[in-house]
Amino acid sequence: MKVRPYVSVTGCFLICMAIGALLTFGNLTPYLTSYLRKRVKKDTTYEETSWIFYAFIFTCSLLFFGGKLGCLIGRRRSIIIGSFIFCIGIAVTYWSVQHSLVATIITYGVVDTMGFVCCFGHPIVTAIEWFPNNKGLLTGIVTSGIALTPIYMNSVQTFFVNPGNLQPASDGDEIIESVPILFPVMASVTGAILLTGLLMYQEVPRKSYQETTLFIFQTMKETTSSEITNMKETSRHSCNKEDSGPVTKDLDYTTTINTEKLCASLEQASSNVNVDDKGSHINGEVKLHMSPKEALKMKEFYLLSTVCICSYYPYMIFNVLYKTYGQTFIQDDTFLSTIGSVAGALHALSRVIVGLIQDKLSYKLTILLLLGIKTVLLFTLVATPYGGKVMYVIWICGLFTTFPLVFVCIPAAVAEIFGTKYTAEIFGMVFFTSTASSFLLPLVLHHVIPSLGWFVTFCITASISFIGILVTIFYPEAHRTQPLLSCSFDGVKEEAC
Repeated sequence: MKVRPYVSVTGCFLICMAIGALLTFGNLTPYLTSYLRKRVKKDTTYEETSWIFYAFIFTCSLLFFGGKLGCLIGRRRSIIIGSFIFCIGIAVTYWSVQHSLVATIITYGVVDTMGFVCCFGHPIVTAIEWFPNNKGLLTGIVTSGIALTPIYMNSVQTFFVNPGNLQPASDGDEIIESVPILFPVMASVTGAILLTGLLMYQEVPRKSYQETTLFIFQTMKETTSSEITNMKETSRHSCNKEDSGPVTKDLDYTTTINTEKLCASLEQASSNVNVDDKGSHINGEVKLHMSPKEALKMKEFYLLSTVCICSYYPYMIFNVLYKTYGQTFIQDDTFLSTIGSVAGALHALSRVIVGLIQDKLSYKLTILLLLGIKTVLLFTLVATPYGGKVMYVIWICGLFTTFPLVFVCIPAAVAEIFGTKYTAEIFGMVFFTSTASSFLLPLVLHHVIPSLGWFVTFCITASISFIGILVTIFYPEAHRTQPLLSCSFDGVKEEAC
């Protein structure tokens, strides 16, 4: 039993590391574009092949349905179905890339992303349930697998397609002919990692989860009852003093009656603890899990959605453009590629560190810290040409360390506020607003940058990040999504005591 949680978390990590293969599109697109230009359509451009990545982003807006599927058939079955779809989508691209760009967009941009949607949220929820007191840390550990994927998958792609380190733009036959076979290779590598992760994947036994929940509420009852008993004894003792007057005696009588009522209420509430698959509650009022419909009634849901938009948009813009911007004043492609790999490794490490920080501090303080750093770096990124390579490295690595905000802080906050039962669904709803707003990405890449330049682009992106700071300021430290037991003193009913 002591080893099982760590084995299961490792399996969750491997599952995320496999489904992150889609994030290697930046390394794959030169090979893919060159092949399409040479074998399918001569005038194929990078702008056209970038629609594969846009299709991936738009399809990710369906994460809610992946969470819903897990609730209907179970997380493990949802992951198995998603793994199969994911690998099939990559493998059949062997034929679609030889047919047309549209077919490639469907198989590599939509089909495999549907598999990603079925898999993504469930490993995070399972890891959190094994270690419920470290939601941020476990979310960071599991999702760091996605950030690590490009480090090994880029090497696989380069080894099979371009072992001679040739320029993709040269359209050499050695590179061109190797592109289709790359997709079955990627599917095989991904499938092997997914199979290993699924063999290690294990959910928390339901009986153990129920016993833990019952123990928590029993402890709450005993602690509260003990405090009330001490309060009653203190009141009686003060009333027995010689200088106690009629007013004190009346106070003692009133306090005794009200505290006895509270004790009786607590006893009744604690005896009605019910933990089952339909949701946990106390006396029908205090719920351990908020359903998606109930989450829509909470202001925290809309605050999280707004922060997600303000964080995800800069993440996507910068993730696509950092190398393109660097090429405007750094004529060293090897250096830029190396920086991308180093920054990616820092991104994976920062997911774990940020999760740990959120557990130690709070969601609100962590978000303010990350958004503050991101906003300052984006506003000043345009000055990096004056600082040369050194300043560029510092700024790029600094921005990559702020990326865990969307995939670490927000999922952990959803689990903390709304409970783990519907975390995948509710996070999918939060994430939908971000991916739905990504239709602006092609507009920015193809129109705003060419016409307004880098300075205006960075200022707009930084301003969006700053809006996230303003929204986070209004985020409550104490949440009312799961109300505490009601109690009454002197006939006045309070929501919490």
